[in-house]
Amino acid sequence: MPRVGFLEKDHISGIKKIILPNGITVFLEELPERKKVIFLVGIGVGSRDEAAEINGISNILMRHGISHLAEHFHFVSTASHTADEITEDIEDGGAQMSGGTCFDSTIFCIKGYSRYLPRNIRILYEIISNFEYKEEELERERQEVLTEIKDAIDSPKDHYFSNLFLPILFRKTSFEKPILGTPKSVKCITKDDLVAFKKKFYVPNNMIILVCGKFDGERILKVIDRTFGKLKQQTFEASEYKIDLRNRRREPPPKKRKGLKLAYMALGYREPGFYHPDSIKLMLLDFILSGGMSSRLSRRLQREKGIGYDEVESDYQDFGGIGAFCVRIGGFDPRQFKEAKKIILEEMEDLKTNLVGKREFLRAKNLLLSNTDDNMENLKQYVEMLSDAYFGKNIFDPRNYKKHISKISREALRRTVQKYFSDKYTLTALVPENFKI
Repeated sequence: MPRVGFLEKDHISGIKKIILPNGITVFLEELPERKKVIFLVGIGVGSRDEAAEINGISNILMRHGISHLAEHFHFVSTASHTADEITEDIEDGGAQMSGGTCFDSTIFCIKGYSRYLPRNIRILYEIISNFEYKEEELERERQEVLTEIKDAIDSPKDHYFSNLFLPILFRKTSFEKPILGTPKSVKCITKDDLVAFKKKFYVPNNMIILVCGKFDGERILKVIDRTFGKLKQQTFEASEYKIDLRNRRREPPPKKRKGLKLAYMALGYREPGFYHPDSIKLMLLDFILSGGMSSRLSRRLQREKGIGYDEVESDYQDFGGIGAFCVRIGGFDPRQFKEAKKIILEEMEDLKTNLVGKREFLRAKNLLLSNTDDNMENLKQYVEMLSDAYFGKNIFDPRNYKKHISKISREALRRTVQKYFSDKYTLTALVPENFKI
């Protein structure tokens, strides 16, 4: 039986949930103590959906990166206003608009003062409901995306994880392609492709609205109904993504790069996403390994060996239906490559064999709660966290993490490591041209 994310439930403490007649799900969380309000529109489409059939044609190689380019395409002129007019109207009230694309969703949000919220809602509605685009603006946005792709490749810190590790870890799944696309695929996307893509996925029953902060819920719901409530109801069935979570040992030869002086390494596993009961334990393991300067990897790698001063961290993420737990070491002496790998595997083996110390265990719990509180204090991060939770079907409400974390025992944590960490890991690396193991 599939699990239900906490935002999929009919009743959510502190959050009002309304489904408009056209199918849009609206979440309202009034926080009168805040100075500002966030209005977020989330669409259930991301890079994993780019193999879907559009207008009877399915060609992921030609349309790879279309989700991200479509996001960019919403920062252009509409039929009624130029891009400059839209930006000025938003910023006149001190607001800021932003967008983002990931594997399973695309978001647009405006953060500002509540007195300007009705106007900002109308602006975002005009942007999302617009299908009139200019070729010259498409080319401008395309060039911005191509620059973004080049920048990600040029940056070792971005490239070794997004373009090397994740594609190998998620090989032969809908998650193996980088979100940004490739220069070849992005250059092939036409205006007609973008319009067809938007007409397929930017529909009411594939859309949510989150409003959080200081606002009048009754008044704002009327504004939403008069704008987004007018979007035509359409038939849409979300795709099911069933991913094989079995890990296989994948350790391709390190990727060599001319001119590079330092090494970059990622080692990790496919894991269940945030829909799974074990997700809260995997979050805690993340903080055991790298939550603060006193954590295991920080102590052994950075403080004792001087490895990875630029970046040493473990990371448990949900990528829209599938999770990944990995350890990343960025920017270290290539001569310490074997030693770095050995230390990572030793720490994982120790967690399988021995119980975490009581003090270390409590420290990691407090650091996880502190990090979550920091994210919730930042209104934009909090609303994006809720959006991710909705599309990722997170079963744990981050506002109640303390309750769930308190139930985890040291033995339960050890069993989780034994269950998910094995010798069947994926390891990729970006190294200097003259590197030798």
